[in-house]
Amino acid sequence: MEFGRLNQHEFETFVKDNFLHYTQSHEHFSFRSVNQKDVHLVGVKDEDGTVLAACLLTEARSLKFFKYFYTHRGPVMDYQDLYLVKFFYYHLTEYLKKHNCLFVLTDPYLLENLRDTKGNILKHYDNDLFIKQIAQLGFEHQGYSVGYSQTSQIRWLSVLDLADKSEDQLLKEMDYQTRRNIKKHTRWMYKFVRYLSMKQIDSLSCSEWLKKNMVSSSVIKIILRRCNVYIQEIVC
Repeated sequence: MEFGRLNQHEFETFVKDNFLHYTQSHEHFSFRSVNQKDVHLVGVKDEDGTVLAACLLTEARSLKFFKYFYTHRGPVMDYQDLYLVKFFYYHLTEYLKKHNCLFVLTDPYLLENLRDTKGNILKHYDNDLFIKQIAQLGFEHQGYSVGYSQTSQIRWLSVLDLADKSEDQLLKEMDYQTRRNIKKHTRWMYKFVRYLSMKQIDSLSCSEWLKKNMVSSSVIKIILRRCNVYIQEIVC
């Protein structure tokens, strides 16, 4: 096997056939490479050149001369193949050393538990062998955190199985409050386009209607200010 850089086509083809997480996608790579230019595509190939593992990495400056790297829920690979896991992470470490890496955060998209909406465990996934394997390579597990963190992605995700289900079926499987919010949004169809300054109120059709009905400009501004705040609250 061989570890090295992947080109865009190799990466895109592999992650499409072995989809793991949206952060490990060609679209994410394209955005980062154009806007931040901080992205690496690395992976493992067998003797025939077939890609066995792929990972989108990003870098950030740390202490002026060093860099911090993040694997964005990757790599994309068969985590049951411990030899492949060992090979990838060992050579990833060597690769990052050449790029002045001070610290790397890797958070593979591996399920630990599948729970219902009340938190009861429906299914447990055993990841002990994977954790032990990368620990032998010098990686340290940060523990099973809860809540939000400023240094890592959230561990607890609410997901919905969309396979072979109609919209009506999906709605029925949601909580009452969620169904209510969706129906309310559909009925009112809130749509945020852009913010306007007070100098642009004349371009609004609603302001023209208000003027025709003898509403003063000061009242128009008060109404628009209140509407603006209301829209911000909905979007957030």
